Amino acid sequence: MTGVVSVCLRHRLEEVAERLSEVGIEAPQTEAEGLLQAAVGAKHRQAIYQEERDLSPEESEQLESFVQRRLGGEPLQYITGEAAFRLLTLNVDRRSLIPRPETEGLVEVVMRLMGSNQQAVALDAGAGCGPIALSLAMECPSWTVLAADNSPAALELACENALRYDLRHIQWLEADVTKLEFWRLLQPLDLMISNPPYVTEEEWEQLPPEIRNFEPRGALVAGPEGLEVIGPLLDGASMRVKPGGLVAIEIGQTQGDAATGRANVAGLVDIRVAPDMSGRPRYLIARQPQVSH
Repeated sequence: MTGVVSVCLRHRLEEVAERLSEVGIEAPQTEAEGLLQAAVGAKHRQAIYQEERDLSPEESEQLESFVQRRLGGEPLQYITGEAAFRLLTLNVDRRSLIPRPETEGLVEVVMRLMGSNQQAVALDAGAGCGPIALSLAMECPSWTVLAADNSPAALELACENALRYDLRHIQWLEADVTKLEFWRLLQPLDLMISNPPYVTEEEWEQLPPEIRNFEPRGALVAGPEGLEVIGPLLDGASMRVKPGGLVAIEIGQTQGDAATGRANVAGLVDIRVAPDMSGRPRYLIARQPQVSH
């Protein structure tokens, strides 16, 4: 939405967008809007287009502080403290990975395959700040949602997000999802969904500084092949997902063959790799075999 913009605010937006563009930041206009929105405390981005005023000295100082942080490489979401994910606006900070659009696509695939009305027990393995678990709890209110992560700080952030939406029925579990002991104690599942670490150590070195310098490495990197978490997840799912139940894992775009092979070794069936919104192979989908009679 665009509307009446004061000359002063327009000039501020244009100035910030130009500064961001000069250092190669993608979508500088959108990012400038986000920084200005956060600086003035606007609840909606449209509001900054409707205010016919300049910034107060305090707001101007806040905006400049935000711009300097962004020019220094800090991700926009960490500066504003928020990230959008499906129907949610999540609190985010350096305790957890910033939710990505690709993971929204993973939830979309699962919703389509599962349906939202039935009773189901779902595990989000590696919950981070909670985007998957919170989306399932909000959009599938009849489900029992479990969410596990080995980072107490990430789980603390996820619980803050749950309170923000009054989603009190999620069971948060501090646990290492790569350990068989975790899976042995778990109740039977209809769904295991995960956006695990899957970046290789070599890929990590090639990632932009705004990722390497700010986001938690442990939430992204999984060994030399990027499969150190995916493999145990598949083994665990094969132990605890009910017959006919669904397994859905976000993977790297070059990992389809290796992940498919691991799923096959784990005894899963109906294995395929589904594309993300850009057409890249991104989601490993499989099922637990039905019990034969």
